[in-house]
Amino acid sequence: MYDRDFVKRAITSPFVSFLSEDDVRQELVDGYKNSIRSAIVAPGQCDLINDIKEKYDNGYSRTGMVIGYPYGGMSTNMKVYLVRYAREKHIDEVDVGFNVTAAASKDFDKVREEMKLIMEAAGGEVKIIPMLWMVKFPFEIVDELCKIYVELGITSVKTSAGIHFGRMQVEHIEWLHNNWGDKLEIEVAGKVRSRETAEKMIDAGARFFHMGSWRRLGGIGQDIQFDFDTKETKYGEYKEAE
Repeated sequence: MYDRDFVKRAITSPFVSFLSEDDVRQELVDGYKNSIRSAIVAPGQCDLINDIKEKYDNGYSRTGMVIGYPYGGMSTNMKVYLVRYAREKHIDEVDVGFNVTAAASKDFDKVREEMKLIMEAAGGEVKIIPMLWMVKFPFEIVDELCKIYVELGITSVKTSAGIHFGRMQVEHIEWLHNNWGDKLEIEVAGKVRSRETAEKMIDAGARFFHMGSWRRLGGIGQDIQFDFDTKETKYGEYKEAE
């Protein structure tokens, strides 16, 4: 499976990688040239990604934006404002950080009301993809979140945040697919660093992967790596952070 099919499952987020604007632009250009599923940027980079999509549109790759990443700590009003901003910028999809504190307090009514307002603001023009935080929450809370999302007409979920927030397990994907796979498309995030693990997750029901190592896992080259010792960010061989 080391081919373009796997690359088409990749979702990149270069804005979180301590890159210069030139590096972010190059990552977006390379992503569109190789037909990744989508690229996610910060709100202030919407003009940049739209410019790149105009020049390198492949008819497949989507534009994306984050809101309340990663813990959903923004006010509801700010999230709603940013969803409307995404619509104005003609962004295809938005990764939404739900109110993690409310979920941890089992105040699911608060989570539901906020997501309802977000969906209304999207107006069917922007796809809303909320997180679940499966690396932090027990399945009981994840189950309640999925119920809310399905009730509101949400059709895709992001399992967790990436970077250093925890490592997703194949068992997480198996549980999510077995319980909600007929209603929710699964986008995996959370330190999927090997092709073997990714393929097991695909077999378990995962559809897409938020990843910075999309070239390496797709077998088409080296990705940008951050060296924790030298504080350098550059293309090179993958090295697991200690």
